[in-house]
Parts: sequence; C-alpha cells; structure tokens
Amino acid sequence: MEAVESSYNPRMTLTDLILTWIHLIAATFWIGGMLFLSLVAVPLLKKDSDPSSAQRGFINQARRFRTLVWMALTLLVITGAILLPNHVDLSGSLAAWPSVVLLKLLLVLLLVVASLAHDKFLAPKVRTLKRKPAAELTSLEQILLRCSPLIGRLTLLLGLAILFVAVLLARF
Repeated sequence: MEAVESSYNPRMTLTDLILTWIHLIAATFWIGGMLFLSLVAVPLLKKDSDPSSAQRGFINQARRFRTLVWMALTLLVITGAILLPNHVDLSGSLAAWPSVVLLKLLLVLLLVVASLAHDKFLAPKVRTLKRKPAAELTSLEQILLRCSPLIGRLTLLLGLAILFVAVLLARF
C-alpha cells in the first residue's frame, strides 16, 4: 500500500485549529441541513394528507433554517478568509495560487450568488405566484415556479462540490 503524505501543517497554531473546527461545524450544519430538507422534509411534505398544512410547516422550517444558514455561510466565509494564508501567499499573484484553492473560491462565490438569488428574489416571488390561480400565471411565471426548487438543489450540489474540493485541498 502506498503511503499518503500527511496534510499536517506544523505551523498551524491553536487559533488555526479552532478556526478550522468552527469552519467544519458551520459546513456540517449547512450541508447536513440541506440534506435533511432535501431527503427528509420534502419527501414527507409530498406524502402528507394535508398538503396545504404540510407546506406551511415546511415553509416555517425553511425560514428558520435560512436564518441559521446565513449565519453558517458568514462563519464559513470569515473563517475561510482567515485560514486562506495557510494555503496561499496572499502577496503573490492569483496565477500562482493552487488551482484547487481557486476552484473552491469560485464555487463559494457561485454558492453565495445562488443563495442570494434564491432567498432575496426567487423565494418571495414564488410565494406571491403560489397565491395566484394557475390559470392566471404567465408562461414565464410557470417556468419560474418549476425552476425554483432547482435553485435549492443547485445550492446543495455546490455545497457538496465545495466540500469535495475542501477534502482535496486538505489532502493534497
């Protein structure tokens, strides 16, 4: 069996370890919550005998979760920014940064943009559209209603991709 090089950084301080721990807790909360909503809450919603009541309950859960998600994402961005110098020379050119770091930063940016678009634009618009009778919806509004859940799934996929790239970053 081939030996794997350790990712241990002997220069890592206690502060770095605590920040990494906070970073991992925030990531675990975010990914775990998204997986719970996608794999448990939504399927239960679809099986409920009173869809209207179930949807209200889900919306309440999602709103509470959204507040905590933004706190977790804020922690992830802050701790990630503080820990970034452990992986790159900030005084050097971006071109000199490892591609895995650049990929992670790009995915984080996409995640933040998708989350903002979902929470600040799509979710309020969808709530308004769901109150309208289906016959009154324009074709664009119908597309928006069908695409809205995909944005939530996209944020989950982006989060899982970021987690995978983070593993690559930590191991190599």
